Amino acid sequence: MSASNGNRVQTLRSLVQLLVDTSEVVINEWEADEQDPQPVDHLASSLPSHQLFEVRRIIVAACGMCVDSDLVEDPRIHLQELSERFALSQAFDTTVRAGVPDVLAEAVSLSGSVSATELSQRTGIDEKKLVQLMRFLSSGGLYEEVKHLQFANTRISSALRDKSVRRTLAYLPQTLLDPETTSATAVTESAFHKAFKTKQSLWDFIEDGDDSDEAVREIRQVFPLSMAGQTQLSSKSIAADFPWESLGEATIVDIGGGVGSMCMELAKVFSNLRFDAEEPKALETGRVELMVHDFFKEQPVKGAAVYILRCVLHDWPDDDCVKILTRLRDAMSPNSRVLIIEMIVHPPLGSIQLKSAPAPLPANYGRGSLMKGMHDIVMLSMLNGSERTPEQFEGVANRAGLRTEKVWECRAPVGITELRRL
Repeated sequence: MSASNGNRVQTLRSLVQLLVDTSEVVINEWEADEQDPQPVDHLASSLPSHQLFEVRRIIVAACGMCVDSDLVEDPRIHLQELSERFALSQAFDTTVRAGVPDVLAEAVSLSGSVSATELSQRTGIDEKKLVQLMRFLSSGGLYEEVKHLQFANTRISSALRDKSVRRTLAYLPQTLLDPETTSATAVTESAFHKAFKTKQSLWDFIEDGDDSDEAVREIRQVFPLSMAGQTQLSSKSIAADFPWESLGEATIVDIGGGVGSMCMELAKVFSNLRFDAEEPKALETGRVELMVHDFFKEQPVKGAAVYILRCVLHDWPDDDCVKILTRLRDAMSPNSRVLIIEMIVHPPLGSIQLKSAPAPLPANYGRGSLMKGMHDIVMLSMLNGSERTPEQFEGVANRAGLRTEKVWECRAPVGITELRRL
């Protein structure tokens, strides 16, 4: 046996053992939950335990390492698949543009699936060719052929229905390869602006765009739903995985908090906290004060215990992030802290601020970090923005007179980066 084969044998054995061990943890958790289910209104009812969250990441990473490498597959076949993987994305994009996920979603409450004949009639794609696409994509897990020539959505196709994002991503190669825009950092010079032929920022486009434009109507409809979905995906973990109760009756300033959806979640659980945010429903209790504020200007609330920036900095280039954080630094007392609540990119080689996956997995859990990477590219395409690594957050914070106190990893796609004054 060659040294190379010996390494492959050891790697495969390690991956199999990881899958065996972690699968038992998942099974035990499922069985325990069936015997003693959490009450629906319990904070942790929709959250996995810390152990279950960790083993899920390991399972996804281990399966990805087997599938996405030539570890077990003939390297020649793997190379051929890589060269033709573009066919998968193009085939999927074709069906999404034709509205297949929407047609299949309508069938959930009816028959549960749709025939190839009906799909062809409703999408305008030739039935024989559509079947080719659907069976190819079903093999890739993007749809499911539940019966002969009867198709249904999977969780993946149900979730990917945002046409504005797909349209924007189609212009990313052109934007990055154009010498005039490849180094652009402005929020008005991204792939989004090429796709929609506008000089307005995304926010102005949503606010002031022409109502007769289908693209404007689509973004106005989808964008708020997308933001609400992100909040629902992470709010429980944000509430459970940071020690909010230790703040007592502290005042929390939610900067750029939209309609205050996250503050409302926190207010439900921690009755002592007070918020400066935009949450009309909490006005009656006196725990929330509405305030119009431009975060590029002086912060009017001085010396608050906590200043929250949730899904704000990823919209802006580093220089603008420094300006935003500097305004907060000027308003902070020695005991104040800033909490940046955003996705935290885990580099493939790891970060001293983040937990690394067990060997032989990549330090960042490989495929387990794929969603964050995808979101990072979406931010790049829409706003010239980015999700950041802990080291990148630290670099921006230092320029604003702040330092990283701790990174709180949450049981969700987002994490919490706690900053204090230098």
